Amino acid sequence: MLGTGALTGALAGALAGAIDAVWSWRHAAQFVPGVLGRLRFVAYTALSHGAVGAVVGFATALALILLSRYSRLGDLLRFALAEHDTRAPKDRVAGLALVLAGLPVAAIALYIAYRWALAYLRDRHSLPLEVIVAMLVGLAAIAIAIPVAFVIGRVVERGLARIAGPRISSPLAPPIAGGAMIALAVAGWAISQWETVRQLPLRGDLVAIIGIALALPAFGVASAIEARLEAMAPWPRRGAWLAGAIALAASTLWAGGSASLIKAETNYTGLGGGIARGLRTVLDRDRDGYSPFLGGGDCDDGDRTVHPGAPEIPDDGIDQNCIGGDATGKPVKADPAFVQVPASVPKDFNVLLVTIDTTRADHLGTYGYKRPTSPNIDKLAADGTVFVNGWAHAPSTRYSMPAILTGRLPLDVYYDYGVGGWPGLALKATTLAEMLKPLGFATGAITNYEYFDPKRHFNQGFDEYDNSDAALHGGVAGKGPEETHGSSSRQQTDKAIAYVDRHASQRWFLWVHYYDPHYAYEPHPEVPSFGSDRMALYDGEIRFTDLHLGRLFDELRAKGLYDKTVVVITGDHGEAFGEHGYDMHGYHLYETKVPLIIRVPGLAPRRATTPAGHVDIMPTLANLAGGAPTDDMMGRSLVDVLAGKDSSRVVLQQLSYENNNEKRGGVDERCHVIYNASPEPSWEVYRVDRDPDEQTDLADDDSECKATRDVVAHWYDNSTVPAGAADALVPFPPAISNPIDADLGSSVRLLGVDAPARVHPGEPITLAWTFFARGTIAPGWKLFVHLDGPGKTFVNADHVPVRPFEWWRPGQFIHYTTQVTIPRGSPAGRYTIKVGMFRGNERAHVTPTTDEVLAAMLEVTP
Repeated sequence: MLGTGALTGALAGALAGAIDAVWSWRHAAQFVPGVLGRLRFVAYTALSHGAVGAVVGFATALALILLSRYSRLGDLLRFALAEHDTRAPKDRVAGLALVLAGLPVAAIALYIAYRWALAYLRDRHSLPLEVIVAMLVGLAAIAIAIPVAFVIGRVVERGLARIAGPRISSPLAPPIAGGAMIALAVAGWAISQWETVRQLPLRGDLVAIIGIALALPAFGVASAIEARLEAMAPWPRRGAWLAGAIALAASTLWAGGSASLIKAETNYTGLGGGIARGLRTVLDRDRDGYSPFLGGGDCDDGDRTVHPGAPEIPDDGIDQNCIGGDATGKPVKADPAFVQVPASVPKDFNVLLVTIDTTRADHLGTYGYKRPTSPNIDKLAADGTVFVNGWAHAPSTRYSMPAILTGRLPLDVYYDYGVGGWPGLALKATTLAEMLKPLGFATGAITNYEYFDPKRHFNQGFDEYDNSDAALHGGVAGKGPEETHGSSSRQQTDKAIAYVDRHASQRWFLWVHYYDPHYAYEPHPEVPSFGSDRMALYDGEIRFTDLHLGRLFDELRAKGLYDKTVVVITGDHGEAFGEHGYDMHGYHLYETKVPLIIRVPGLAPRRATTPAGHVDIMPTLANLAGGAPTDDMMGRSLVDVLAGKDSSRVVLQQLSYENNNEKRGGVDERCHVIYNASPEPSWEVYRVDRDPDEQTDLADDDSECKATRDVVAHWYDNSTVPAGAADALVPFPPAISNPIDADLGSSVRLLGVDAPARVHPGEPITLAWTFFARGTIAPGWKLFVHLDGPGKTFVNADHVPVRPFEWWRPGQFIHYTTQVTIPRGSPAGRYTIKVGMFRGNERAHVTPTTDEVLAAMLEVTP
């Protein structure tokens, strides 16, 4: 029985895996090109699924045996089968009747309960109440459905008795009928909600269902094989089972020995990625969660502190995360590359920034697209500089727009996380408007999306800010920001023209955002139709946006402002149409090639090959307008490129998506390199100069795009090191004005905390910390720092040292500073600073009788 279960699972799993792999045959070519490579992909998928199926089949058979022998379930099943065999065919349909009646009744009862509970709980805003009500309503629905199902089932049974035959009276009829009814219900729901269903990750569920369905025919084959094995002598039989298990394991490891093949599994099969992770867990020798097998990437399986997910400790000579060597923790500041502005550029130019949501570069005529989607943009591009290598740093509005407005990489923007939903800009962020306003520009913005609500501070520095057209784009109930309906290009342009008319006598900076190309794509009778499929509708949205952009450009010409206006046009990100197995955007760094067109009066038109990104817009405009570079700028001025000088560089990219999906990238004029930091550590390398659609991954060739890969690896390594962590490690302790010499636990000695003697409420206080590491410290420990003052005044300054505790090594000295502020209005008097270490509810002992030390005192004066 156990052998039959294992064989059944192995056969069904292997067949389901092979079907899934063949289903993924075309897309898998991205990582495993060539027929032989994809045949190996099919073989590994079948073998790995077969191995898991064998385990599942064995466990299922074991569970059935135990339940049959040690519970009443076996007795009930034997009794039911015996009763079934002794009854007349017309009496054998009771189970089938109960299934046919019970499933619809239960579904209707639960749906009514769901609708009632939804209405009742809509405005309650209490999670415990919602859980309790949901449980009670569900139980009530089932309690009502059971007797109703028995009553209706009796009627159905009488009807079935009249047509009873071998098939409908079979013991297999009830489960088959139940499965068929559930399948039909799911299929009906999927058809009615197809636009939602097509976005859901249901591939794995479907493969599992296929495997379960294949178990029935596989059971017959497995039974025949086991019967042959049972005819063998005991030792040869045991040897055959052992040899089969070893052969399955060895062939699975051999077939999955390519990192690129595992990438194909992870990206394009339903269960392949999860199965690979599970198998790697078994093969993880040092139990750090990573393995050198099956694309796990662990470069030292004998050291738990070294693996692709490990924190990179700077300057210790060890490559903890197996990526780019040892980090320095001191990233090199990019040169903002400001140059002298050519004399031909007007001194009093205006600036028009046009951002178009969800716009791919290769769907515009100026980038070679065959459909006439962008005649007005193309006309302006012919007067300006077209960056043929223009890239977004991230694939979504939530990350791209802050980068455009502040000149910082998406994950390095100063964010305000106190805003509900997506974060907004922190007040310390400098926007384009705040940069240009002091240079003599009136500033205005016309936006049209809920994300740009003033609560997120995108209006910083704008004299006029209008996001009212966001009301023209309505969301869809039950769906996120990936789908909205409505149109606003006409209204956006009307408002932009009105702004230009109002400020015609002033120097102005105007930002206009166009949203229409974002999904859902809708037809517009004002422009030619390209068809009714998704891509044709998308192209029609671009053409509609271009139509109304043309009206704005015509207004500039009519007002005599065209030749004194710098125009910047870019898309915030691109859009996918199944090229890499998914649609729309936000999931990967593939859909990041965007238009970047900069038209500067007085400069000759050209097509620039210099790679450029969104963070370059701010320094470019600052340079043109006579501003100065700032330390916050993370891009470079493109004025020299606009004037005719091309150069090579790497544009950096970041993606931090839900479900632990971290990616980093770098792109130059030849290569696009992607490091998938999680959930599956891996590299992807594409030669975009000859493979613009990124269809063939070249990561297995270490020499391909090596320079670009090294830039990304070193940048990523250093970006993971907390600011100040490298400088906190000092060769000897500095002079300490307030020595303490107290042990916090067995591994940390606090040598001193220097604090000012007197402070005023509301003023930042700088605390200087000096430690000596007596031993190694486990992860998770923090410092608790409590400032206690008169009248039970309390200020919490708990923190993790800038160089985390777990990085400390015996004999090291750690020195860093933190800041804390005593709130305005706090009482004057003496404040004490008490220090200790904690991890959750655990405290480190400072002395045998306490868990904190009085580290310093200061006087707060009015």
